Amino acid sequence: MRGRWIVVCSLSAIACLASPPVASAGHPQQRQGFWISLGGGVGSAIVKCDDCEGGREISGVGSLRLGGTLNDRLLLGGEVNLWSKEQSGTTVKLYDMLATLTIYPRPSSGFFFKAGAGVSFLDSEVINFARFFTFDLGTGVGLLAGAGYDLRVRRNVSITPAVSFWYGRRGGGRLGELVGNWSHNVVDFTIGVTFH
Repeated sequence: MRGRWIVVCSLSAIACLASPPVASAGHPQQRQGFWISLGGGVGSAIVKCDDCEGGREISGVGSLRLGGTLNDRLLLGGEVNLWSKEQSGTTVKLYDMLATLTIYPRPSSGFFFKAGAGVSFLDSEVINFARFFTFDLGTGVGLLAGAGYDLRVRRNVSITPAVSFWYGRRGGGRLGELVGNWSHNVVDFTIGVTFH
């Protein structure tokens, strides 16, 4: 049931982002040069492995995006996303580092799609009797797809709501034999500040 709710929310968010109001004449959509975006929000994540079963968990997410403008429709960039949750002294962290391509179907609109590929990571931190242990559970292939909207508030500044789906699958790691093959996916909803 929770999985259906996440799919419905994701599709609703994409539909809302696809038909936002037009940017005001005072702050037209113009893209050129270097850009950077910082964002945060909430994400629903699930981790699967050979010897474990679990449900989706909701926690905070953060992102950093930056890159350059190829033209008024295309941005080339890099992106780092992090999802983290602490429970009973154990913190699970999912994160990725990706190369991304952002596409604006209409240059005069702030609506965009993005896709990316790169590296995903999974690690765990445990606090036991005031001692702190970090377990690197491996790295793997990371993929991302998303959509959002740059809502111009100043000539070079936008508020950017977005929805993303990111996926990772283990390709190797020192402790892989302890956890078996793993995969994870995260659906997130973020609000960012983008400087163009």
